[in-house]
Amino acid sequence: MFGNLMRAAVGIVTMPVDVVADVITLGGALTDKREPYTASKARSVMRNIEEATK
Repeated sequence: MFGNLMRAAVGIVTMPVDVVADVITLGGALTDKREPYTASKARSVMRNIEEATK
């Protein structure tokens, strides 16, 4: 539980880096990503929070 909460906290703190990456790469279009970096990070944070609350 504590590990998942820690990963979620780190994900939230590093979210601005993903926002900047999305701006620079036009939402991942220049790097051929299927989804924006911010969306990937948000999904990861939510998954960690869900695992911690089980």
